[in-house]
Amino acid sequence: MKYLVLISVQKDEMKTYLQSWKRKKVEVQIVHGPFVTYQSIEEAHSFAIIETDKMSEAEQFCENITGTTRIVLNPILDARDALEEIEKFNEHKAQAETDYKNTKIDKITNMGTTTRLEILPLIDWRTDEKDLDVETGVSYLIKTDDTTILFDVGLNPGQKDPSHLLTNMQKLGVSLDDVDILYLTHNHSDHVGGAKWYKEKTFSLSGKQVNLRNKKVYTPEQMSYPGIEPIHSPGPFIVGRGVASIGTIPTSMFIYGYTDEMSLAVNVEGKGIVLIVGCGHQGLPRILERTSALFDVPLYGIIGGLHYPVMGGPLEVYGYYPHQHMGTGKVPWEQISVDELQDNVELLKSYEPKLVALSPHDSSDLSIQQFREAFPDEFMEIRVGKKIMI
Repeated sequence: MKYLVLISVQKDEMKTYLQSWKRKKVEVQIVHGPFVTYQSIEEAHSFAIIETDKMSEAEQFCENITGTTRIVLNPILDARDALEEIEKFNEHKAQAETDYKNTKIDKITNMGTTTRLEILPLIDWRTDEKDLDVETGVSYLIKTDDTTILFDVGLNPGQKDPSHLLTNMQKLGVSLDDVDILYLTHNHSDHVGGAKWYKEKTFSLSGKQVNLRNKKVYTPEQMSYPGIEPIHSPGPFIVGRGVASIGTIPTSMFIYGYTDEMSLAVNVEGKGIVLIVGCGHQGLPRILERTSALFDVPLYGIIGGLHYPVMGGPLEVYGYYPHQHMGTGKVPWEQISVDELQDNVELLKSYEPKLVALSPHDSSDLSIQQFREAFPDEFMEIRVGKKIMI
């Protein structure tokens, strides 16, 4: 990925700033620059173009620039690459629309119920416990009467071993031996354990893949794992008593391409369906539409990521909010608007849910506040280490 780095330099520090580039040791490739502009660009009088596969290296590069008052990082594409990506995005979008419309959905009437549902966030963006780690990823431990499911496996930035997921599990008294099923919502870095595994169409709970030979694993697309054969189940299916997958719903995303994502539905006795969602790239309207088509049971609640990075996001890197521009189902120069957010909130209101919990891993503070205000009695915060009991 190439980045345009806009740099505001103190007026009396320009010479020192330029000389510092000669001594700079960097991990990134400096493609062009630095340049000095006669007129300011967004209050910047200097810019450079760098290239790196890791945003952390771009961030480190910016941290080491001296004599500056402000730095803005902005991903860029050259015209040829941009045109190719636009064409792919549009092709995948048309294919996703066709595939969604052609998907035949039959009612699930025999999934049964569970008398209890316990969701323990193991990985997400916020926690109230100082000794637990957070990431812009998701992993939840889901317990029903007779099934324990590990729902996604986080991001693991830096590919640590043990990962944040494994260390949080240990601190929370969770053993992998307790897990019956792994359920992966979609093949994106923040849900399969990192970019390395996403690119290889596999997943990992840590920097090294652990033994999962006795585990059943469901994936939204064909994926592999040493020693086991993950089950690719694109259609709706029963996972266990009272638990079902609503099946994959396709969407198109810039750079990421055609993406299948699935969500879990848990039928809690005497209450109704609780949806557990990874990122919500499918879009809330289609998630709700699919749920209504599958079940004659009312919606009780929705928990997880819905990707509402409206006017911001969980992570900011020198003025750049990655979630605001990626994974939205739009081209990067178009973002999800406040009006679109409000329309989705009103749609969810029409279902009269009794529980709403929006993951902070892929939504902005503004969006989370909108949900809090819209559902004052129903809203719950998602915090790593804090159980949600139903």
